[in-house]
Amino acid sequence: MKILVVDDERAQREALAGFLRSLEHDVAIADSAQTALAHLYKNPADVVLTDFKMPYMTGNDLLKEIRGRYPGMVVLIMTAYGTVEVAVEAMKAGAWDFVTKPVDLDQLELQLQTIEKFIEQRQAAALPAEISNSRFIAIDAVMQNILVKARRVASTDASVLITGETGTGKEELAYYIHSHSRRADQTIQAVNCAALPPNLVESELFGHVKGAFTGATRDRVGHFEGADGSTLFLDEIGDLPQDMQVKLLRFLQNSEFQPVGSNEMRQSDVRIIAATNVDLQLAVEQGDFREDLYYRLDVIRFHLPPLRERPKDVKVLTRNFSAEFKERHGRPDLTLSGEAAEALSNYAFPGNVRELRNIIERAVVLADDTTIKVADLELHMEPPRSQSGSGLIDSVQTMEQELITKSLKECGGNQSECARRLGISERVLRYKLQKYNLR
Repeated sequence: MKILVVDDERAQREALAGFLRSLEHDVAIADSAQTALAHLYKNPADVVLTDFKMPYMTGNDLLKEIRGRYPGMVVLIMTAYGTVEVAVEAMKAGAWDFVTKPVDLDQLELQLQTIEKFIEQRQAAALPAEISNSRFIAIDAVMQNILVKARRVASTDASVLITGETGTGKEELAYYIHSHSRRADQTIQAVNCAALPPNLVESELFGHVKGAFTGATRDRVGHFEGADGSTLFLDEIGDLPQDMQVKLLRFLQNSEFQPVGSNEMRQSDVRIIAATNVDLQLAVEQGDFREDLYYRLDVIRFHLPPLRERPKDVKVLTRNFSAEFKERHGRPDLTLSGEAAEALSNYAFPGNVRELRNIIERAVVLADDTTIKVADLELHMEPPRSQSGSGLIDSVQTMEQELITKSLKECGGNQSECARRLGISERVLRYKLQKYNLR
């Protein structure tokens, strides 16, 4: 097996690596969690054996990162502080097992034998080899073309804009591009622009100096400076305030930024990957997004189709998520019934890949025997529409479409004003526009 040993104590990691190599495993070492993540981008491992107590990022922090990026990877936590609380925390976060220092090498060998058998069983019903170790899993022809283009683009520093519905995998594609770039040895930084507090957006992005405002008791490094030499992923870029759009544009033009409260300009070598689930061209037309910034971001564009248009991916993702959650929740004998598989293939997935992932985890947890049935999936299927179209659901949806269309016309297409008149948020309005395919 490929094993990565992570420990900030040199003697410990080298001793473990020597023992594991004597068992004929392919072993690599890392002196920190950050180094481990950089290594895993280009060299996926079967097993990560990591110390718990390390500076900056603990073993538990590393575990959570790995679970999010590489769901199938097995993680063993080592600690000299073998308390029940630490063990429970690690197991809840998804650790395979817990190893107490000093490590019992015989016990470790037995644990690895168990893990190796599990991996062999999983590979017997495995995903295609070319996607088994990828964070971005797709076999649909359109998606495979996107991956080919993404690998080509990754070797450059061109700005990338990723569009698509919520949950289609925009962040995963950003990580995929970064992991195949010359910056892969640096940790990618991700920012959700929609989640930033309005009064702290500038400080979060560009940092601030001590005394810049009330509560600024020390200098703070922003994401643009923190991502120096790496990639900065700006999710929900359409929600970035207009004054920040100007500052982002300036950065894209000359790689310069100015921390809040500072009189000096600073530079940072950052590659920008942005993503949005809204129509930025429409936002430009409505004056909500700067046209010059749009063209700066839209050097290379990827549009991710919704999951309902990728039936082959539904099957492969279902297998992958099932393997992940059966392992995590200790239900290796669980199988998916034919009826449940058919229900998934006929489902529209309004929440896309993210929704499928949640559906499978819930089903694995709730199934009361060894088979996942349709009821365990808890799919929110729309009731069949009557031939006359006079059902309550149809009537309400028709009225809703007509009301939104009328309000948009009265507002001259201004979504902010339309949302205000309808008494809903702009986010809800954008969802309704996509749901009813209104433009």
